[in-house]
Amino acid sequence: MKSTKQIFLNIKEKLLQDRIKNISLDLNSTNAITVAVAFNELRRLKDRWHTQDAIKVLSHPEEFLVISAIKYLAAISYPLESKDVEPLLKRGERIKKEAINLFPHMAMQDGCKMLSLTLEDSSPNVRIKSLKTLEKIGCKEAIKKAKKLTEDPDVLVKIEAIRSCAVNGEEVDPKIIVDVIEDTKLPFNVRSSAMKVFATYFQGSLPLIKKLSKSTYSKISSTAILLMGRFSCDEVWESLKEIINDSAPVENVEAAIKSVSICKDKKELEEMILKYIDYPSKSLKITTLKTLINLESQRVEGIIEEILEGNDKNLKISVIPFVERFPSKANVESLLEIIEGEDEELTEKSLKVLAKLKIKDERIKNLLDGPKRIKIQALKSLIASKDIDSDELIDIFKNSDSIEMKMEALNGMAKLFPQRLEELS
Repeated sequence: MKSTKQIFLNIKEKLLQDRIKNISLDLNSTNAITVAVAFNELRRLKDRWHTQDAIKVLSHPEEFLVISAIKYLAAISYPLESKDVEPLLKRGERIKKEAINLFPHMAMQDGCKMLSLTLEDSSPNVRIKSLKTLEKIGCKEAIKKAKKLTEDPDVLVKIEAIRSCAVNGEEVDPKIIVDVIEDTKLPFNVRSSAMKVFATYFQGSLPLIKKLSKSTYSKISSTAILLMGRFSCDEVWESLKEIINDSAPVENVEAAIKSVSICKDKKELEEMILKYIDYPSKSLKITTLKTLINLESQRVEGIIEEILEGNDKNLKISVIPFVERFPSKANVESLLEIIEGEDEELTEKSLKVLAKLKIKDERIKNLLDGPKRIKIQALKSLIASKDIDSDELIDIFKNSDSIEMKMEALNGMAKLFPQRLEELS
C-alpha cells in the first residue's frame, strides 16, 4: 500500500507533468514570442526535459528568444559544450551577458575558456558580468586576466576587477581604489561603488570612510555613513551619535540610524531617535521604526497601530509585515479591514501576515472569489489557520483552472486531510 507521502508526490508530479506537456506544445509554434513565453514558463516549473529544444533555439535570429532559451538552460544548470556556447559570444551584448550565466555549469576547462574570452570582450558590461562570475569558477587563467583589468580604462570595470581580485584572494594596491573614491570629477554612482568595495575588502578603510561622512555632497556623505555600519560599534558610535543629534541633512540622519543599529546595547539610542518618528520623511520614519523594533521599544505597537489607521499606502505597505511581531487586537483588525478594500497589494501583504498568525475570519474566506493572486494567498491563509474543510479543498483542486490554486489545495490536503489524498488521483 502506498504511503500518504508517495500519493502526494505522485499527484503533484502528474499535475506538473500535465501542465508541462500543455506548455511544451507551444515550442512547436512558428511565433517566436509564443516559444519564448513557453521557455519562460518551463523554467518557472523547473522542467528539465526540453534541453534539446532550447539548444536548437540558440542559433535563432531573434535575440529575445535566444535569451529565453539561455535562461532556461542556466536555470536547470545544463552543462553545455563549448561548441554550443562559443557562437553566442559573437552575438549582441545582451546575449553575451546572458550566456555568461552558462559558464559555471560547463565542464571546468570549458567554462574557464569561455570566461577568458569574455573578460577580453570589447563591451565593458560584458567584462563586468564576467568578473562577477569569476568567483563561481575561480580558474587561474581568468584570475590573471582579472588582475590586468584593475587597470582597465573603464572605471566601473576597474572597480569590479578590484572586488573580484579581493574575493579570489589576490592582493591589490589600495591606492588604485582610493584614487577612484577621491576623484571628484567622477559621477556619484562610480565613487560610491568604489567606496563599498574599499570598506568591504580593504583593512584600514575606516579613516577615509569617516572623512567622507563629513562631505558636503550629501550622496557621498550618506553612503559613507551607511558603510560605517559595517564596522564595530566602538569604532563608529561617537561619530554616528553626533550625526543623529545634529538632525541634518535627513538622508545622513537616516543612514546613521541604519548604521547605529549595530549599537543596540546603547541605552540612550531609543531616546535619541524617537523624535524622528514624527518627521515628514516617510523613509526616515520607517527606518526609525525598524530600529525601535530592534531595540524592543515599548512604543512600537502604538506606532504601527497609528500608521495602519492612517491613509498613507506606502507607510502601510512598510509596516504590515511588522504586525507578525506585534499582533495586538487593533493591529490584526486593521489588517482584516484592509483585505476588505480594493487595493490588491495591501490585501496580499495583509493576508501573508494573517496566515502566519493563523487568524480565522470570514472576511478571508470571501476572498476566494477574488483576483488570482488574492485567491492564492487567501487559500494559504485558510490552510494555515485550518479554517477550510476537505470538501472545499477537493473542489478547488478539481475545478480550478489555475495550477497554483491546484498546488495550494493539494498542499492543504496533505497537511490537513492526508487520509483523503487518494480522491485527488
